[in-house]
Amino acid sequence: MAIYVLENTVQHYAWGSNDALPALLGKENPSGEPWAELWMGAHPRAPSVAVDPSTGARKPLDALIAAAPGATIGADVARRFGGELPFLFKLLSAARPLSVQAHPSKRKAEHGFAREESKGIPIDAAERNYKDPNHKPETVVALTSFEGLCGFRPIEAIVDATRLLAPDDWERLIGRLAVDPCKLELSSFIYMIMSIDGEHKARRLSYARSRSERIVADEPRGSGRSRLFSWVLRLMDEYPNDIGALAPLALNLFELSPGEAINLPPGEPHAYLRGTAAEIMANSDNVLRGGLTSKHVDIPEFISTLGFDSAIIEPLEPTLGDDGFYAYPCGVPDYSLSRAEVSGTLTFGGRPETPEILLCVDGEVSLEAGSGASIELPRGASAFVCADERAYAVSGSGAIYRAGVPV
Repeated sequence: MAIYVLENTVQHYAWGSNDALPALLGKENPSGEPWAELWMGAHPRAPSVAVDPSTGARKPLDALIAAAPGATIGADVARRFGGELPFLFKLLSAARPLSVQAHPSKRKAEHGFAREESKGIPIDAAERNYKDPNHKPETVVALTSFEGLCGFRPIEAIVDATRLLAPDDWERLIGRLAVDPCKLELSSFIYMIMSIDGEHKARRLSYARSRSERIVADEPRGSGRSRLFSWVLRLMDEYPNDIGALAPLALNLFELSPGEAINLPPGEPHAYLRGTAAEIMANSDNVLRGGLTSKHVDIPEFISTLGFDSAIIEPLEPTLGDDGFYAYPCGVPDYSLSRAEVSGTLTFGGRPETPEILLCVDGEVSLEAGSGASIELPRGASAFVCADERAYAVSGSGAIYRAGVPV
């Protein structure tokens, strides 16, 4: 089969940046529309087009795989994942905060998909929660400084932030969680806050704004409290009358430097706030939203997906392998992700029968397959390496990411 150049789809969501991805891909954006995500893979909603470098023949990647799964993704991967590429690789650039969201486990996705199918809800309906029966763990690696919310903060920190925001009625809001810091009380608190509606919500948000402004004014600039409540205020500006603006009180606020990463397992609430990153996930489009969006929000279903584990988020550091790539510890069977700084030539022989997508994010490299085909990969270009291509070499000067499937 050999190797293929990939032509990929850009998703133009409202939160995307109008300049970061065009600059990285070397493209013009005369209309100034937001470029939110670049999809690399075989997801049926927007499969990449595989271009044969020798003949110029073009074929959607999902169709190429379906025609010869053993050669393209390997017999073992085809058996384990139903003949499909099990991951979706993306570039993501957020100029505005994304929705507070979570992704389901495999079992929950299967049940939810079957339930909505039985109800006859169209797959593209706005109220549809489950677009497919698959789970969606994710790993995100920062290309620029990258900020977001991920996972529940330690319960003590949630209680302290709520007491600071609502000093007069904090006991009514969070007193039970303060006395009994367990998952059940945390879930009850989160559901209560996210379910506030009507005039009660308007009053709560108005008071939260005035308190947040006071806290930011009183706290030293750059302090943890100042940063947290500054984000509350920014989210209120971006999404007026959305209770999701209070998410920083409960979720960990993180910032990744370029090259740092975090894993997002199923059931982990999160929201990306700002920056550009590479992101890999299981091949799914299931998103359950809890706020900060104009799209469909289903609070009970969102809450039912969450695990309610509390922890401090620590960035993942990659480990240098024998092949010259720094591998990130993703911990899932669907995908692997690594990066390398190429200066000269990296040669890979006797590689396992698994598929790969190579993406150049800086400089320019060339990819030469053992079968003889070669591809130039300037900044922003990507290639698909078939499972039966057992050797290749990458040469030049640049930085590349490699998305694959664990053996």
